[in-house]
Amino acid sequence: MTRSPAAAKSPTGPTEQPMGRRERQRQRIRSAILDAALELFAEQGYAATTIDQIAERADLARRTVFNHFPRKRDMLDAWRVERRELVAARLGDGGVRRAPARRQLELQMEVLTQVNEENPRMARVLSLGWLSELETFESPFPVFDSFRDSVRLGQENGDFRPSVTPETVAETLSAIYTETLHRWLQAHQHTDQPFPLGPALRAKLDLLLDGLAAPQD
Repeated sequence: MTRSPAAAKSPTGPTEQPMGRRERQRQRIRSAILDAALELFAEQGYAATTIDQIAERADLARRTVFNHFPRKRDMLDAWRVERRELVAARLGDGGVRRAPARRQLELQMEVLTQVNEENPRMARVLSLGWLSELETFESPFPVFDSFRDSVRLGQENGDFRPSVTPETVAETLSAIYTETLHRWLQAHQHTDQPFPLGPALRAKLDLLLDGLAAPQD
């Protein structure tokens, strides 16, 4: 996985100090653990992988792995944060927030398609890991908040009917995304030509939003 580079000088903000030797070492160990975990989760499945196996693959002591990630789900949390940051960076806050609500949702689906197509192995690990840890997550849906905010904007602007709560629509959209991604990953694993993820997500998004659209005067 690509890790975040060290902060550089900003022409508009304060200068951030580069990481010290101890912090760089901590980041290297963390990356080694996550890389080893990703390989093992992809090879033999999330549930079947143990912390001991991750430690052995990373060539680290078991205690070292526990010091960085006390539970396997903490690794999923770390990847989930990285995925959200990547999606946010691809979207760019300013342009998306100025777009109409429907276009915001389209852009979110487009970027989610991109990041999953670029790294299907990571997408599969996260998808199956979330299913395994479903009861321990506050929400299994990685994009719930952004979907909800866009739907709320559409309702406030009169583009979407207000009869359904933004939370309900966002949950439905997130479920559509999660289920479609899961089926795409299954197809991707078993065939060289899985169905295209982007058009499948767009068709379902259009179907839902067409039904949600406010009547025109």
